[in-house]
Amino acid sequence: MKKNYVLVLLIAFAFGMMANELIAQGFYGRVNMGYGFAKSRMNLEYWEYYNYTLGTNSETSEQILLSLGKGFNAGLVFGDMFTKNVGAELGLNYLLGGKCKAKDEYPGGSTEYEFYARMFRIIPAIVVSAGNDGINPYAKFGIVISTGSAKLNIEGTDEGDSFKSKEKFSGGIALGFMGAAGVTMPINDMIYVFAEINTINQSYAPKKGELTEATFNGEDFLPDLTVSQKETEFVKEITNDASTPPSSEPTQELKQTLPLGCVGISVGVEIHL
Repeated sequence: MKKNYVLVLLIAFAFGMMANELIAQGFYGRVNMGYGFAKSRMNLEYWEYYNYTLGTNSETSEQILLSLGKGFNAGLVFGDMFTKNVGAELGLNYLLGGKCKAKDEYPGGSTEYEFYARMFRIIPAIVVSAGNDGINPYAKFGIVISTGSAKLNIEGTDEGDSFKSKEKFSGGIALGFMGAAGVTMPINDMIYVFAEINTINQSYAPKKGELTEATFNGEDFLPDLTVSQKETEFVKEITNDASTPPSSEPTQELKQTLPLGCVGISVGVEIHL
């Protein structure tokens, strides 16, 4: 319950600040796009996410460290400088995550894996600016509230047979922190351009997983699967007993964490009203 109260306060702060920005006399808006490189990478042991090669007389496993926070992003920012040097912003951002790939190779076939994220992010932040009229350096820091999903695609062949599956992991909200440093440069009294370096520290623990596609030799066998075969519920604790879990309910697994950290660059246009 304590986490829920904190989350409600954070969201209330974010939207309250948006309302304040809309009526502020020094209101400005930004349109930006950028790319984030993987940061705070992890191995995904639960998903056995690594490269594997099986030869005639040997086998090789290669560890993969990844972060689903990498990829292109774009968004809008609403802000206001309370003084010449201090202000606040509210960012709305969408992450089009880059695909993290792995591959199994074995006699008679291979299997390829793709893991990636799609996240909508709300980023309220405090801005500290040098306050220069020309080229103006600034820094900002804030929190990141993300919601969305992670997706795992699997496709391969084995002894002439082909198979494909898609699984979506969703539910829950990820909280993290953001820091950035950049510069703005005026084009005229209203229009500025900017560039910044930013970093996000964040991880995501989905509440559920769902198999959304499953084919074998081009034929869809998803309708033939039970609920327990298609759906997963991630929980903090699992108690096992002698009874067999019902096939009409999702399979329970311990909660797993996916890394969303990144360090990136962003450029765009800032308009002062």
